[in-house]
Amino acid sequence: MSRIISLAFIAILLTALNCYAAELTDSDLAAGKRPKIGDTVILKDFANCFPRSAMSSKSEKGKWWLKPYKTDTTQGTMLCVEERDRDNPQSCIAPQLTYNVNLEGTYDIWVCTYRPNYGGGVDIRLSRDKYHTVIDPWQEEVREYWPMAEDKYGMLVEYFYKTADMTGQNIHLRQPHGTYQTLWLGHCESHVAYIKLIKRSPKDVKKQESRKAKMDKKGVIIDRDGGSWIYIWGTKRLESLFQQIEDFQYGNIEALSWCFVDNNKEANFPHPLADKYLKNYGSRHGDKRRGKIMRYLAENNLDYLQLLIDRCHEIGIKIFVSHRAGSGQDYADPAVRKSYSDFLLYVPENYDIDGLTVDFTRHPPFFKGKDRGPQSYEHMNNYLRTLRKGLDKIGKKRGKHIALNASFYKQGWRPFQPESEGLDIKTWIDEELVDCIMPQGLGAFEYIEMCKGKKTKCYPRKVQAVGFNARLLQSDHPGGPTPADNLRDRPPEWRMSALDLSKGALKWYDAGADGIYLFNMDCVWYSLSTLSNLPYPELLREDIAANQTFGMRMGEKIKWLE
Repeated sequence: MSRIISLAFIAILLTALNCYAAELTDSDLAAGKRPKIGDTVILKDFANCFPRSAMSSKSEKGKWWLKPYKTDTTQGTMLCVEERDRDNPQSCIAPQLTYNVNLEGTYDIWVCTYRPNYGGGVDIRLSRDKYHTVIDPWQEEVREYWPMAEDKYGMLVEYFYKTADMTGQNIHLRQPHGTYQTLWLGHCESHVAYIKLIKRSPKDVKKQESRKAKMDKKGVIIDRDGGSWIYIWGTKRLESLFQQIEDFQYGNIEALSWCFVDNNKEANFPHPLADKYLKNYGSRHGDKRRGKIMRYLAENNLDYLQLLIDRCHEIGIKIFVSHRAGSGQDYADPAVRKSYSDFLLYVPENYDIDGLTVDFTRHPPFFKGKDRGPQSYEHMNNYLRTLRKGLDKIGKKRGKHIALNASFYKQGWRPFQPESEGLDIKTWIDEELVDCIMPQGLGAFEYIEMCKGKKTKCYPRKVQAVGFNARLLQSDHPGGPTPADNLRDRPPEWRMSALDLSKGALKWYDAGADGIYLFNMDCVWYSLSTLSNLPYPELLREDIAANQTFGMRMGEKIKWLE
């Protein structure tokens, strides 16, 4: 059922039922009490989880710690893992826990976790779910140097998981991604204070869904780097691949744009025209981890791209394959253009993708010497015409339209401009060569206007560490991890809050944008707070007016009782 529920609606509902609603505990359920519409169930007796052998009253490697805590108003026992071993990180991974829940009916499900100074959270799924969702306590603004100020961490945080029929379902918990992460090597902290379930009337849920269905809705496309995900969290379980899109199945995301290559012609899946596949990825821990996963997939005849295509279509979203165009080659050379068009068109010829995205932000220049500038417009126009013609031919065979998208800079923090790089955007729009353009930078508004009344759509592009004013959020942007990051903890990149993202997106929507393209944004690794309302301008206005991030409630500071 839909995760995307208006906070305003929930508030009204709870207010109306406040005089009659009860709060039930594990003990009440064990005594036979059943929740009514509007009642809240608090699950926090984690000793009821199994296997019980996976829990301990002290911190141990490979076990969950039942750790007592208190706040100014309450006290309890946190289910947590805080062990860390850089040399043997797998030793700190505890077994998955199952919380038996004997409930019937529809509930809003909230998870209360704890925000440490870095990472944390928990994975959750219900019995009928295929894969876990990550509850991330850091779906919030980060705009200060390390270490974090004490008022930014050390508190409880409630996150909305989803609305679901709990009949016949239990709750399954594990550490985030079921593994340790690479950037803070061996880090695998996890915390759960309680799980809150609020019983809903199916009639009220359908009413809210009906309201949402009548709203103006924009498109949201999210880029995923095909290598970074498994660099950080990769395991040999296929779920580690699918978890990058699991939060996209609730009607809030239109498409995944999956970057399947680095520069030149490298591929993350079997491609006969690729220069490199199963390459030596490098000496960093994450490089070795990525290489191990890619070799495992190959040895077991598992195709990374095909797996993602199948899962995207299963959950009802499109998948575009993204190519980073910068290669050090000169696109004025017909042989270069043919080499790349053949390379790209192989993908839709052999895989049921929904489109290609040519990423011209990674990394100019595309022409050399005197070829740079407007004099090269026709070279790149011909390249896109070849792709458009090829996609139309393949689409006719498949009985579907296959999209062609293009992303580029305009007045951004980098000096490259479309004109100086031979990108004739107006012709692409006038000739309907591209289905969607994704301009990054202050010039996005220019292209929103250019697309009005045209077939080509405009989804301005938002990048992780760059503000809507096209400036870097931090002057000393850390860039990519180095081999030394194996030995030290790397501070997270600065990012804006979900509310600030909503405000910026709404300005683009109000100007006429058809949607938004989110690129390399780790605040959307998990979509609970950041993405749930993003396609709906009306819901964004409600969130902004209330100054409240969707699905997130800040709690009290805690003190550990050891």
